[in-house]
Parts: sequence; structure tokens; C-alpha cells
Amino acid sequence: MSFLGNPEVFSLDLTTLNATRLTSSFGVDVDPSWSPDGKTLIFVSSRTGMPMIYSIALDGSRLQRLTYAGRYNATPNWSPQNNKIAFAGWIDNIFDIFIMNPDGTHIERLTKNQGNNEDPYFSPDGNFVIFSSNRTGTQNIYVMNIDGTFVKRLTYGLGNCVTPKWSASPNVVQAITP
Repeated sequence: MSFLGNPEVFSLDLTTLNATRLTSSFGVDVDPSWSPDGKTLIFVSSRTGMPMIYSIALDGSRLQRLTYAGRYNATPNWSPQNNKIAFAGWIDNIFDIFIMNPDGTHIERLTKNQGNNEDPYFSPDGNFVIFSSNRTGTQNIYVMNIDGTFVKRLTYGLGNCVTPKWSASPNVVQAITP
């Protein structure tokens, strides 16, 4: 929320409707994603000048910067098994999909030299990553294994499709077509 002037990450208790501020920085803090166990939050912050991914505990403690590579890291998403984080990173003048451990180690680039690839989101079983890409000129939705292999295009002729999200049902995917 940005009602205090600077975008920060808050949690909202749906029972009491109390909002708790989790971040506080001069940079923009956005794009939160909860860990499956609900104990940690990852988010994007520009507090060091360039948007990078950070983690923070539910109580606002243990703030840790996770990414240092590229010029812009965005849209982080936890795997359902709590063992991987996928994100889009700006490197080599394009966005590509990366995956890393929750502590920021073992970063792997899953896409390369195929247009801008953004908005990664794990399947309910954690075996696949869905994402948007403009590799054909129009933004479409693609799916791939978590190691970057077996990429398959899912949308055709629907205009630009972005920000895909996998539902709890493994056969349903949502996407926005602006």
C-alpha cells in the first residue's frame, strides 16, 4: 500500500481487518509472495537503487536481499514445496525467467535468447512454471519444466496474454489480456 506516501508491503488480518506494515524503506517495496508455510514473504524492493528480490519473516524480522544479478528483478513466486523461487530478471537487455533456492543461492537461468519472458508462476505440484513471453511478437502464455526444458506455448490468437496464474486445480490457468 502507498497511503503513507511510499509503496510498502503490509499484511491484512481478515478477521480483525488490521493492517500490519512489514517493510519500511525509501525505495518501492512491491510484488509480495508468501512462502507455502506462511512464515516468510518475498518481495521486490528498489531500496538499493535497482529492484531486487528480498525476503522477510512474517513479524518483519530477518530482512535479507536474495538477488544481486541483473538490473531489475521482479514478480517472485514460491514453489508449493517451499524449495524454489522463480522470478523474472532483466539481463542482456531482456527479461528472462530464473529459479533459485529460498536463500538466494543456486540461481539458474531457465530462458535465454527468446524474447522477453516474465511473470513466472509454479504449478500446484511444483513441477512446471507458467510464464508470459513475446518470443513470437505477441505476448503468449507458455509452460516449461522447472529445469527450463520442454517449453510449450499454450495460447494462440488471444491477443497479448500476461501475468498467468495457476489455480489450485492443475488444469486451470488464468491470464490477463489487456
